[in-house]
Amino acid sequence: MTAPRVAVASIAVTRAAPGRWKVRWRITNEGDALHLTQVAAPHGKFRSPDRLIDVALPPGGSFDTQLEIACAEPAGQEIENTFLILTAEAERGAWRILARMRIRVDADGVPHPTTERIDVQEVGFSGQR
Repeated sequence: MTAPRVAVASIAVTRAAPGRWKVRWRITNEGDALHLTQVAAPHGKFRSPDRLIDVALPPGGSFDTQLEIACAEPAGQEIENTFLILTAEAERGAWRILARMRIRVDADGVPHPTTERIDVQEVGFSGQR
């Protein structure tokens, strides 16, 4: 099985409420067709509940997703090892796509995620399901 290949980029951050942010990402498929089924941001300092999605993403296609993120870090802080996690189905297998990010909080307290690395794991690997 060929693992999915995607790019993940933060494209907008707007204030939703004190300590809460609407963060929008663009997911671009750089490989074979995918079916995205879930998105999550589980880090304690940059967190959103898991959300089910139902998105068919053809080769070369893009999809924008938005999550309301809880992040109340003070200006000037950096948060390392946050993740945007996507669950996808492709080629008769299920995959977890882990976009590792660094968050830089600007002088106005706005968090800015930057994708540093993307790893893909087959669901069920090492007994996970």
